[in-house]
Amino acid sequence: MFSSPLVWYSIMLGCDSSLNKGAMLVDHATRITFFGGTRTIGGTICRVKTSSAEIIFDMGHVVRPTSPMFAGALRPRSTADLRAVGILPDIPELYAGEKRDTLAICISHNHLDHTALLPYMANEISVFATKDTCKILRLLSAAGIEDQPPLRLIAMEPEAWRSVGDLQFQFVSVDHDTPGAAAIFVSAPDMRLVYTGDLRFHGWRPEVTRAFVEKARKFEPDVLLIEGTRAGDEARPQATEQELVRLIVEAMVGEARMVYFNPYPRHPERVLAFARAARETKRIPVFEARTLYVASHFTDDLPEGIHVWADEALPDPVARWLQDTGLPSLDAARVRATPGAFAVELAYDRLWRLIDLGPAAPGLYIHSNGAPLGPFDPAWDNLQRWLAHFEVTFRAIGTSGHAALDEIERTVEAIRPRVYLPIHSFHPERVMATGIPRVLPEERVDYTLPHLLAIASMASGA
Repeated sequence: MFSSPLVWYSIMLGCDSSLNKGAMLVDHATRITFFGGTRTIGGTICRVKTSSAEIIFDMGHVVRPTSPMFAGALRPRSTADLRAVGILPDIPELYAGEKRDTLAICISHNHLDHTALLPYMANEISVFATKDTCKILRLLSAAGIEDQPPLRLIAMEPEAWRSVGDLQFQFVSVDHDTPGAAAIFVSAPDMRLVYTGDLRFHGWRPEVTRAFVEKARKFEPDVLLIEGTRAGDEARPQATEQELVRLIVEAMVGEARMVYFNPYPRHPERVLAFARAARETKRIPVFEARTLYVASHFTDDLPEGIHVWADEALPDPVARWLQDTGLPSLDAARVRATPGAFAVELAYDRLWRLIDLGPAAPGLYIHSNGAPLGPFDPAWDNLQRWLAHFEVTFRAIGTSGHAALDEIERTVEAIRPRVYLPIHSFHPERVMATGIPRVLPEERVDYTLPHLLAIASMASGA
């Protein structure tokens, strides 16, 4: 992408002209290094490092079709295997079992493409996130939705500053399709950096994202790392979360058979919206107990009439919660008797419920950004096969957690950093903000601020 300018600049600085990956460019300068997420949606891993401290954000994993994977019977023997094939970043200190006060991991939000690698981190490492992100990570673990080790999760209030060595950081709230999402502001001795995490302007709280933009502008960042998830999409409006509820209701009203839905458990507001939509259409909403357990911790009152699927294999925290709430449970036989009376959660790992429903299984399946997340997931085709086999009609009714391309570009122009780096995108080159220098970063290359400004200057003058 910028190989010639990189070589030229390394010669000017007196560095190795081959620009070895990971080589330090300027002594004592703050260095930014990407270990993932530069040309993928998710999997962002970025390190900001000085001579005495380092902050890493996020710690997600994405499937790369051209890379080797461990799956099924092929299991990794250790983190060394995962590092060897590029699944884990080659940062030895992340796996050492010793407490380091000069190393911290910051998590912008709780989605798997930003957190999936956390279980491989040494438990002694401090992991910082907002209070709601820490809360939902703990709930997901307690519910058995994912297995998290006993990490040192440290909950932070929004906009409270914290220091790791000579690096300072804070979380600034943004609106995304999960609780606790935040951008990360970093103040280093020789630069100020803003990482947006994932954000949008069409969710429940667009004013939160607009407030972030203003705070970022006042912070006067030298470097802006901004997501570009929808840079490759067609220019089309996304439904707001309020409009989404109406679309779900309309879909349910037009269906006389069974209605299934598959939301993302990490989005409690969407889960609860399905419950309200079902009640509006005179259907009884039925959830997996684990999903409702997580969602219940983000509302004062559950919608009326909610039931849960009967399930004997519940984690203790979920079983105790279910006993305390007294929510009624239903089995497949009860649903099978009057399928048109229900709207039921059907998670991918519970597709066998279609077998139990038998002749009553045909109906409408509403996929609302649940797992599998899309055609890039190997499970996606298998989901379609299951639905087709049981004569269930698939319909996607969801909305993105990400801003549109023009919104991302306007965000860059409003913040006005000295240089911006679009990441978290299949097409970062399409993010083009007027009048702001841009760099498309490469992985495992150390960037300093002078380095980035020089590359951006040469690119704009080409």
